[in-house]
Amino acid sequence: MSPKDLLNQISAIANEVPLHLIKLLAANVEGMTVDNWFYARNQVVQSMPQPNLRVQVGQLLDTWHRENPTLTPQSLALALLAAAQIADQRRRSQSTSLVWTGPTSQGPALRRTDQALLQVINTARQYLLVVSFAVYKIANIRTALVKAAERGVTIKICVEAPEPSEGKMTYDTIKALGKSISKHATVYIWPKDKRPQTDDGKYGSFHVKCAVADEELLFISSANLTEYALTLNMELGVLIKGGPQPRNVTAHFSRLMEDGVLVPVEE
Repeated sequence: MSPKDLLNQISAIANEVPLHLIKLLAANVEGMTVDNWFYARNQVVQSMPQPNLRVQVGQLLDTWHRENPTLTPQSLALALLAAAQIADQRRRSQSTSLVWTGPTSQGPALRRTDQALLQVINTARQYLLVVSFAVYKIANIRTALVKAAERGVTIKICVEAPEPSEGKMTYDTIKALGKSISKHATVYIWPKDKRPQTDDGKYGSFHVKCAVADEELLFISSANLTEYALTLNMELGVLIKGGPQPRNVTAHFSRLMEDGVLVPVEE
């Protein structure tokens, strides 16, 4: 491993763990003595309250001890605190807004669903992920996706498909996307043989609806990628700018693709 591995582990903990726990971890790391490494390691690990966090901290300490032994406990503690402060500031700078399709009310104004989705697509400069159960009549969205591809954005689209949905999807979502999208994007489906199954033979549905631009802007909604969902139905969602959520959703879908849970559609 390289120092980059330790930095990545520090960054992961800082982004996923609350600041008060990072401060506890840093204080315990700073007080470590290397004379009895295994005892000191276990003391720090056991000071963490959750089992998954104890595993993560143990891996961090092992990487430090094995690959970067010249780094002092004080330096590691300072690195943890610095990363945590940056992550905390970024979380605090995060903005969220509610997104709505449907009748208006006398309450606070909400963003329209089609406007929010177009904002995500038009914001993307490097990478765009779009996920939907259904796809139907999306001319303006299709135009925006093609423009994104023309400016060099890598586009990945995940949709439900008729065959693996076992009749829950009655039309061809791949064709509904249109040739212009299939030409510019990689389209993924969840194959039937990768889905959980009940005792009576029922398969799970691919029911997610979201979009992410450049790991910075995340839209989660009840709305499908259809004309009615974007303009006519009653739908509710949230638009999240900044913070760890856009990056985490992108990473989660990337792992599903890498692991073969989601597979690209062959032309």
